[in-house]
Amino acid sequence: AFAGVSGTAARIRALPASSPSGGYFTLRNDGKNNETLVRADSPACGMLMLHLSENKGGMSAMREVTGVDVAPGATLRFEPGSYHLMCMGAKPAIRPGAEVPVTLTFKSGEKRTVTFAVRDAAGK
Repeated sequence: AFAGVSGTAARIRALPASSPSGGYFTLRNDGKNNETLVRADSPACGMLMLHLSENKGGMSAMREVTGVDVAPGATLRFEPGSYHLMCMGAKPAIRPGAEVPVTLTFKSGEKRTVTFAVRDAAGK
């Protein structure tokens, strides 16, 4: 059974269509098992990837990751400078004030669909 994994405070930034848009949210695991987020999909994005921003020796680098573990009882924030979703090929649905669905898929095969609020570049 897939108990308590939930996504909250979900938002995605609307940027010009040629620019990738960052998606941010809080992932909480209230279940008893470790859960691993392995993919995200949205009809509002051509492709949605799991990314991690890291600071190495004063240089900021971003890389795609294949999975993000969330331990039982843990909360993981997807935020600027850390884990985030990268929406490539944003569709017209990505406009400030809109809401778009994002389906999170876990290694167990379980899925959760979370509604992301679309914000402008200033976060409003």
